[in-house]
Parts: sequence; C-alpha cells; structure tokens
Amino acid sequence: MFSHAQVSMESFLTAVLEDPLIRSFDEQDSYLNASPYSLAPVKELELRTESNQLDGGRQEYALRVKPSNPWEVKRNNEYFNTYQELLSLDRQRELKNMLKIRYETIIEWTYLQEQKTLKEDDQKLSDALVSMLEAQQFSSFFDANEYAELKIEQIEKTASLEDLYFEEDKLINTIAKLYPYAQNQTISWSMDDLISIDKLQMITALGEINTGEGEIAYREKKIALAKSEMALEKTNIDMGYLQAKYEQYRIEQDRSPWSIGLGVTIPIFNPNKNKITQRKLEMIEAEGELNEANILQESGFNMASQKIKQFIIRYRKLEKQLESMDVDALAKRLQEMKSSNPVVMIQLKRSMIKSETIAARLKKEIYLAYIDYLSYAEMLQQSPFKNYLSQEMN
Repeated sequence: MFSHAQVSMESFLTAVLEDPLIRSFDEQDSYLNASPYSLAPVKELELRTESNQLDGGRQEYALRVKPSNPWEVKRNNEYFNTYQELLSLDRQRELKNMLKIRYETIIEWTYLQEQKTLKEDDQKLSDALVSMLEAQQFSSFFDANEYAELKIEQIEKTASLEDLYFEEDKLINTIAKLYPYAQNQTISWSMDDLISIDKLQMITALGEINTGEGEIAYREKKIALAKSEMALEKTNIDMGYLQAKYEQYRIEQDRSPWSIGLGVTIPIFNPNKNKITQRKLEMIEAEGELNEANILQESGFNMASQKIKQFIIRYRKLEKQLESMDVDALAKRLQEMKSSNPVVMIQLKRSMIKSETIAARLKKEIYLAYIDYLSYAEMLQQSPFKNYLSQEMN
C-alpha cells in the first residue's frame, strides 16, 4: 500500500524559485558578475607596411595602437552595472507575479473544498428531507408539490456537486503545472488553515508600500538605464592612435630608423546622433511608464484596502447573524412542540448552509483582496519568503 506525500503551501510557493524564467535571471546575473563587458585599454592593434616610392629596399613598417576611450570604458561599466540592477528588479517583479498566481490558486483550492463540504452537507439534508416526506405520504404534513420540487432539486444538487468535482480536477492540473511535484500527491489545504481575518486586518492596517523594489523601482531603473545608454553613445568616439614606425633605409642615411606618430580625433560632429536620439526617446517612454505605474500602484493599493474593509464589514455582519441563530436550542424547542413538523428543522439547517456558503464566498474575496494588497505593497517577493496565508507566517 502506497502513501501519498502531502503538498505543503510553503513548498508550493517556494517552488517558484525553480521556474525557468527565474533561473534565467539568476544565470544572467552570475554571468555579469564576472564582468565580461569590461573594455580592454587597447581598442585596436594594427600592423602596417608600405613601400616608399615602390622601392623594395625602402620598405616601411609601422605598429599602430588605438587606445580605448577612457570615458567610454567608464560609461560602459556604468551601463552594465545599471543593467544588472535592472535585471535584479525585473526578477523581483516576475517573482511577485508568479507568487501572486500561486497564492490565488491556494485560495481558489481552499474555497473549492469549502464549497464541496457545504454542498455535500446540503445534499445529505436534501436526501434526508426527501426520505422524510416519503415517510409522511399518508400524514397531514405531506405536500405532493413540495415532494416533486425536492426530487427535481435533488437531481440538480447532484449535478452541481459533479461540476465541483470537475473544477477540482482542473485545479489539480493547474497546481501540477505550477508545481510538477504535486502530481499524484495529496493536497489538503483548507480555509481553516489560512490566516485569521483578525490577523489579516492587523497586517493590512499598516498601509505602507515598499518602494525599494518592485514595479516603481523597476521603472525608475529603466529611466536610469536609458540615461546610461545615452551617455555611453556620446562617448563612443575613437580617441586617435599612437604609432611606432621603422624605416630601415634611413640607417644608410645616418638617420634613426624609428619615428613616433600621434593622431588625435577631434569630434566636431557626433557620429552617433541617431542612436542618441533613440535612447532619448526610450528615456521619455520610460518616464511615461513610471508615471503610469505610480498611478496604477497607488489606485490599486487603495482599492484593495477599501475592498478588504468592505468585505470584512459584510463578513462580520453575517457572522453575527449566524452566531445569533442557536440551531440546537431551536431544534430542542421544536421537538418539545408535539405539532411541529420535523421537516422544518431540516429546512432550517439548509438555510444555515446557504448562509455559510455566502460567508465562505466573502472570506474568499477577503483573501483575494489581501493578496492584491500585498502585491501592490511589494511585500509578496520580499526576502526571506513568508507564507502570508499561513497563521504563523511560515
């Protein structure tokens, strides 16, 4: 007999680090750490020869060295340092988006399990109600129309429950795609395991956005990269050359065969004006994206905060109503009443299940808004990782 391992929420969440896209970012970062982009001090080494007056005895040889532009070397290093920082921020953005999908999947799973439990309970009550009415066929309590309606409802409930089983299969496949290890393993996440509404409310009451990493920091770094690239294009100009020349025939003339030549490039016009213009346009575009990101983050954060507050108010109100209905005490009173119909008690319990279903839906919406809040606050991807859905913040 084989036992299936259980998939923990923490292992499902941290598996994001093994995603090919995240690993690609890590590999790029490792590659850039070795500074393969560093420019050599010498840009070009050229060996030259020419025949003076087409006389084979008057052959000239020269070695020309073109040094790298020191400003270009500096700007090149600055560009790739900025690019590496941008990669790191882009990795954090993608990490946040992937974690958000996983958190939402966990919430969808726990809500589905809650729905299944409530629908199964409701089906049992429906079956009991049908059986009870069948037993009352010859009593004054029996209602033929009500019995027919219940039989139809019984079939509909079976079909509705089957739909949930299909949804569960689809969700299992989604989880397996995100985390292949989960295939054929036991997934036992439930809403009872999730963070309490009280603790969730305390966390979201802080109302702070971490601007150090995430979308805004990424957009700011894109502007810095465009500026750095533009500065690099401005310095992409040859400095000139230094040349050592050897003319053997000069020895016969009692003259030194060696001579030194120096050439300096005077950039009257920058040959990279087209590229500089492109970089300037990229910078303007990046500034527009930053402004848009600021607006979206602030509005999204405020909207998520407001949704959490509104959903919690509605949830608390429904919770109080459910608590105020003492079903056990009511059942006892109904039993004491000789003329009471036992069907009434079952119908009352079914009404309670409807209220509990609404409560579960409200909890789901609270948790989804909570994850939205953490996403806009740039908290999901913060290191070390926390499971923000767990009671203990594992």
